[in-house]
Amino acid sequence: MVWWVLGLVLVVGTAVWYTSRLVSQGAAALLYPARSLPSQTPADFNLTAETVRIPVDGIELVAWFLPPDPAVEGATLIYAHGFAGNRGVMLETAVALHERGYGALLLDLRNHGESGGRVSTWGYAEANDLVAAYHYLLTRPEVNPARIGLLGKSMGGAAAAQAAAQLPDLGVLVLESTYSSFAGNLPNILPSIAHQPSYLTPLVLRRMSALSELPLGEVRAVDTVPTLEVPLLVLHGERDQLVPLDQAQAVFAAANEPKQMVVIPGAGHLNTFAVDPAAYTEQVHRFLADYLLRDAMSDGSIP
Repeated sequence: MVWWVLGLVLVVGTAVWYTSRLVSQGAAALLYPARSLPSQTPADFNLTAETVRIPVDGIELVAWFLPPDPAVEGATLIYAHGFAGNRGVMLETAVALHERGYGALLLDLRNHGESGGRVSTWGYAEANDLVAAYHYLLTRPEVNPARIGLLGKSMGGAAAAQAAAQLPDLGVLVLESTYSSFAGNLPNILPSIAHQPSYLTPLVLRRMSALSELPLGEVRAVDTVPTLEVPLLVLHGERDQLVPLDQAQAVFAAANEPKQMVVIPGAGHLNTFAVDPAAYTEQVHRFLADYLLRDAMSDGSIP
């Protein structure tokens, strides 16, 4: 009997140790992604961008600024990439819309690219980055304060929704491939990105919140959008497996009018723009023309 008890204790102890190890590995993979740098720059598109540095929360963010064309009367978008990305990930999208005149501020979110910071919080603290970026644009004479929008993808979309709640004068909000809640989508994220089984979700979420000292379970776009009074465009890939389409549909259903939703046929999580750049650009431009440029178009200054 003694040997049986000792054996049981050993088995249970090993299982607890192994589970704790997996939880720690999963939390670390999602809090501390490997950094990457842009594989292309605005110069590759024959554009000259200004590299700017924006202070927030004791760190410094690095961004590219492309001024708007006078034809759009200062309309400018802030672009927020997804987890483990960098400002270059959104560059092709920004260039396509810049060709329509829109200015661009492409950020490296905290703990990504060249920006400061040591932890990623899946939209919670990154919202502060976007609020700081918005206030930076208010200092630019080329930018019309009434024509600033946020375009965030995945984690960047979660951050954009959180930031919009702090920016009552925001012009438009575009959420692309964005999860309805971080905790709700963690069962998809954990095996795909952290390579750990989804049944560890509650333990990993608890460990992530403890290590970051932030309530990451509160990153819930589906609860944030009903509090917003800003025109919303939801973009999502039809075949997105990392963030299933029903999550975007839940966010859209919860949001106030005016709102639009575009499901991109054949697109997954990473290729919403690449599947059909022309159609993507036209859809977004049409939304921006309706809401970000509405006053300018109504007075005839923009065709």
